Amino acid sequence: MTERFQRVVLNGSHSEWAEIREASLAEVTSSVVQGSVLGPVLFTIYINDLDASIKPGHGVLISKFADDTKLGMEIATIQDCQRLQASLDELVTWSNEWGMELHTQKSLVIHFGRKNPEFVYKINGIPLQTTESARDLGILIRNDCDTSQHVHSIAKKAHGLLSQLKRAFSYRDSEVLPRIYKTYVRPTLEYAVQVWNPMKIGDIQALEKVQRRALSLVTDQGYMPYENKLQALGIPTLEARRQRGDMIEVFRILNGFSFLKSDDFFTHVQDRHEVETRSHTENHLVMEKCSLNVRKNFFSCRIVKDWNSLPPVVRESMTINEFKNNYDEHLQALNHESIFM
Repeated sequence: MTERFQRVVLNGSHSEWAEIREASLAEVTSSVVQGSVLGPVLFTIYINDLDASIKPGHGVLISKFADDTKLGMEIATIQDCQRLQASLDELVTWSNEWGMELHTQKSLVIHFGRKNPEFVYKINGIPLQTTESARDLGILIRNDCDTSQHVHSIAKKAHGLLSQLKRAFSYRDSEVLPRIYKTYVRPTLEYAVQVWNPMKIGDIQALEKVQRRALSLVTDQGYMPYENKLQALGIPTLEARRQRGDMIEVFRILNGFSFLKSDDFFTHVQDRHEVETRSHTENHLVMEKCSLNVRKNFFSCRIVKDWNSLPPVVRESMTINEFKNNYDEHLQALNHESIFM
């Protein structure tokens, strides 16, 4: 901030430069230039000890990403509520000490679980607003873990992008349009998809409808069924891409290419018993027993069957790129067999 000065600008009007004395401008002594590369790094350093303000005995999970901070814990009794509130009070104390006031209007509480007592939590004595859904890092999270609201939100956004592309590009042949679609539209439909992977047929079709519309904008393909257009343009269905993305993420976690720990998500057959079965020999993943559909669609549960069905040559790849290539070759072989069977 060396040799930087400050004034207030509002609706095109501005104040005089801040002064210390009559003929001396006041230099900014502490701050970070907005939009700088260094800003996020300095902010991360500044709030790095936020975790230390919460006593470990409370059993509260704190999750931080830039300026988004979340507290969470299992609540069953009034004592659990008191521990969570005490942790929240400790965050308030830390914030006041370091000049970073918590915004009560932007802080929300989501109660998960049908048996949640839904206690009231406060910041500086002000009750926090309770909501059924909230956007967290670009994903709409609901208290019932239903992903439909998020699916329809991104589908609507993707349709808007397609409308803009249709108006902006008059030349949309099979070479240009797929590249534009893959660059600007499809990433919207696949951002963090491992978290919200749709399980309802209606949601799956809502996403696929976006790609159907995108391919209908191709001007040199004429009329042909959606499946034929996919094959002609070399584009897989969104559902197939989501499954491929799941498999890649499993490979990353199991082989240490991710910051996520394998033991937190998966259990291997070899960890359960030593009986020389086929599952034990190939070290398959164990299918978790689930009673709720939401849990069945959770990442670590829904991938088990697909992962175990992969041949060893795919699962035992050495690098991520090698896994992708082996997986794609495996799918091509399956599709070739299905055509001639």
